[in-house]
Amino acid sequence: MNDESENPDTKKPTKYFLIIAGVVLLVILIFLLFGFRREKPAANTVSYNYFTFEEVGGLWQTNIQLGGQLYEALFRFNPEQVQDVYVSGNFSGFRNQPVYITFDPDSDDEQFKYLALAASELSLHLVRALNVTIEAACTKNITDVCADRAIVTCADADKSVMYLVALSPTQITLGNSCVTLNGEGMELLKSVDRLLFQWYKIIQ
Repeated sequence: MNDESENPDTKKPTKYFLIIAGVVLLVILIFLLFGFRREKPAANTVSYNYFTFEEVGGLWQTNIQLGGQLYEALFRFNPEQVQDVYVSGNFSGFRNQPVYITFDPDSDDEQFKYLALAASELSLHLVRALNVTIEAACTKNITDVCADRAIVTCADADKSVMYLVALSPTQITLGNSCVTLNGEGMELLKSVDRLLFQWYKIIQ
């Protein structure tokens, strides 16, 4: 009588089990090696006039060379997004320093939020990259905020002025030594970036 352990038919289940186990092990190994690897999403970039802008945390970043020094500059918009901002008038340059960044204190709370944001981002570029001295101002003295500030408007021909207006239309008006930036809500920031791109010679 033959021993059942030597019967070829009794070895088949064991053989199949080993093959299946090997395949499962191979699948698990492949999954562990490659299954958790996700391709890093490509950065959202825009090339414009030899400048490359990369979107980082909702802002647009590029490198700008000024006076032989490289600056990492951040903007709310890239140049393609601000091309529709209307620019009119002629700007002869800032005659004197400081440059007064002024606004109408009659602006409501919603408008003031964007005026403050625009003034902050504009000031950062003027001071850090363009080496300009700035001073906060108001167009009239009717609130506590303006009590200790200079009262400056575009009518002050002897001063360098940037007038922020949180109202439509979205546009930039250049006049002698005064620049008026208009825009409702985030549109005001579009006007700010459009002006900065022109000063940086990113937009010609």
